[in-house]
Amino acid sequence: MKYRLSKLICFCLVGMLTGCGLIDMEFDPITQQIISMQFNYDTVYVMKGDTFFLAPYIYPDTVSNTTMYMKSFDEQVVGVQNDTIFAAEEGTTQVVAVSVSHGLADTCTVIVLSRWDDILERKREFSNDMVVYAHILVDGFAPGSKMIFGAFCDDEVRGLAEPMKDDRSLYRFRIWSDEFHVSGDDPGTEEITFRGYNPRTLQMTTTNSLKIRFDGESHGTPSKPLELTFKEYAPVNKEE
Repeated sequence: MKYRLSKLICFCLVGMLTGCGLIDMEFDPITQQIISMQFNYDTVYVMKGDTFFLAPYIYPDTVSNTTMYMKSFDEQVVGVQNDTIFAAEEGTTQVVAVSVSHGLADTCTVIVLSRWDDILERKREFSNDMVVYAHILVDGFAPGSKMIFGAFCDDEVRGLAEPMKDDRSLYRFRIWSDEFHVSGDDPGTEEITFRGYNPRTLQMTTTNSLKIRFDGESHGTPSKPLELTFKEYAPVNKEE
């Protein structure tokens, strides 16, 4: 959930930038007027160590002066240089953008996730594994090549999906656990759920279409995979 900054805080930030000479509030209102400026999403997700771009949408797009200044409210979590953001540490913070034209401001919550691919380095820590073959659809279509899918126990990643070569929507999960003495008749206590992450849109989605108790067995086959469906998040319509 996005924690909105109060208008007072935004105005204070504008005042600080103006006082430092970073924003010149005297401008030609015809050539530089911005009617609205907002981020596409209230919240974005990024993997630790990744660099990404974050810039709000300015309306109208014919504005001559689109210069803005961005600041992270916790630079230990994310660092900002122009519109480039570096995810330094796991955590949550906000990034504020302030436009030169009219000093408009908007904020976006940035959640830095642990790297899902770390499980490939940690797999030796676990004693058992199981395989899941899944037919994955996102909004009814085969996922884009950039999407990442992970298997989780609570919030701990336990496995990643590998796309099968013969079908863009067919994936193979290898999932690790320390569960012992489990079987199909007596499944373990760990419930495995699935999440998807789109590094292009910086959005993450979960699904309730498939949950499995870790039992050390294979689930599904390449010819008869389990069904795993996701709904991609749409941009949030923000309040004025």
